[in-house]
Amino acid sequence: MLKVLGTRPYKDKTRNYGDCIVYIDSDTAIIYDCGSVEHAERVIQLLDQYGIEQAVLILSHNDDDHFGGIHYLIDAGRVSKLFTILLLKYKDQILDAIDDKRHTRESIGEQIKAAYDNIASLSKTVELRDVYKDTTELPDAVHFIGPDFGYMIEAVAKGLDNRQGDTIDKETITNATSIQIQLTFGNKKLLLTGDCAPDAIPDEVELSSMDYIQLPHHGKSSSAEEIFDRVGQNNRIIYIVSDNTGNSNGGSDDLNSRGKNVRNTKTGDDIDEDNIHSPIKKAGLLLSPLTGRTLGRHK
Repeated sequence: MLKVLGTRPYKDKTRNYGDCIVYIDSDTAIIYDCGSVEHAERVIQLLDQYGIEQAVLILSHNDDDHFGGIHYLIDAGRVSKLFTILLLKYKDQILDAIDDKRHTRESIGEQIKAAYDNIASLSKTVELRDVYKDTTELPDAVHFIGPDFGYMIEAVAKGLDNRQGDTIDKETITNATSIQIQLTFGNKKLLLTGDCAPDAIPDEVELSSMDYIQLPHHGKSSSAEEIFDRVGQNNRIIYIVSDNTGNSNGGSDDLNSRGKNVRNTKTGDDIDEDNIHSPIKKAGLLLSPLTGRTLGRHK
């Protein structure tokens, strides 16, 4: 079972509830981001429905629209481990990358704690795991893709060094370095990207080999175009956009998906694949199993 949570059950359709993707197979549950308490409540319903006590949670980055429901899940005892980038482990590498004697190991540590205080707040309530050092502890269905360690260090160093500005590849540092994972189920592969900069996806990753790709930054047009160009003419890929408002935090209002198979939570429907191995086909186009609408023919 794979669900990209939409906002159909929620009262306020103008509010950005953020991202939440849930995968359940047998006794394994994986959560990728959880941007609101409303999403967290539905995750708990799904875990109960499938008789699973705890899930592994992967946090792409610490912006609230990806983080806002995590405390709720943890306080409810439904998270066994949380994987993210634990930057305090890399103070020395970040300090070397900044190469400025005004900074010390201690001051870098304090900057990291201040910028990522919400992640630090989790350390007393759940087991935190670092995606670079603890990859062997990830569930079998999950493969860590990126960002490359060098890209991450360079980006974070730039963000903490006030001489260099606070963006990289046209994204904020936290967005650009969103954790990317490949989720494998059966013979299908899904790439989850958070809000990453497309340039942060390692060159060796063959996007055209994926079956599903989450378009970064909620379908942000410029990021999507880079992904489309990198994929090329492969029209079998289903692109996922998690974006219920269309115009916040990147947003998909300007996304031209003509000729692409795009599923967007902006419609208010969940992207829900209970039988994800056998998507419905008609006239050579993939259809939403929930609505029957043809995908990829809207602007």
